[in-house]
Amino acid sequence: MAHRITVARGYLKLLAAGVWGVDAGWRGEVRDLVHALRPSEEDQAGTPGEQLDELYALIAIGLALLLQEANLHGSAGADLTAKSAWDATQEWAAFADESVVDRFLVHSTQLHARVATESQVQGVVELAMAAADDPNAELVAALEAEGLHAELMDAVWVVEGDFRTPLRAAARAATIIGSPCVVLARNTKKSTVLLWRDSVLAMADSAVPRWRVYRIVPPTTPQSKFGGGEGLPSTRDIFPLAPAPEQVRALADQAGVQLPMLLAALR
Repeated sequence: MAHRITVARGYLKLLAAGVWGVDAGWRGEVRDLVHALRPSEEDQAGTPGEQLDELYALIAIGLALLLQEANLHGSAGADLTAKSAWDATQEWAAFADESVVDRFLVHSTQLHARVATESQVQGVVELAMAAADDPNAELVAALEAEGLHAELMDAVWVVEGDFRTPLRAAARAATIIGSPCVVLARNTKKSTVLLWRDSVLAMADSAVPRWRVYRIVPPTTPQSKFGGGEGLPSTRDIFPLAPAPEQVRALADQAGVQLPMLLAALR
């Protein structure tokens, strides 16, 4: 345990010295380091509390470093590396003590230095604590970071705001949340519903009261499908809102969503 703590502190100093320069290879090494810091049941039973506190603090600092210029719901290399470390260690980051974290933070003015700030680490700790209480806290934080205020209500992600185009907001939210999901985005004038599972996505808009069904095959996402400025993408699968087509009823049933309630919210 003490050896792992020493190695981790050494890495923090090397990062602060800018040893990696512009090479992003440090991310994979820090991810592996954070994975190695995870305490086993034997560690937790036989290690002094002070050393465990140091372990938790170093995990939180490592996650804060990995989340710089990365997010937990992206698809870039840095995003996936951070997500891997987060999934494996966030339960321990929640226990990081601020006073212990302060002892391990490194400050630097070196070119290409990589250092975590107190606020970045605190953000990691708060998100880890929230995730321990609410499995959706991570998604809510990711949506908030995009300026989307969202709440999960009866299996529907409801996104409300003063955004100009509910369809784009719904598509961005669905892309972050991932399949399967149901999203209702609305402003004071319009609303849009998306139901997405695997390769099938159905959308309806209060201004265009029809169901439109699309295929979403990677690398296409809801955001890339509806993010353009050319109006709605073309599809041959267009249906009246009621009775809803079989594809839409199946998506709603699989999501546990009451379709009449969803349509009422859309109107």
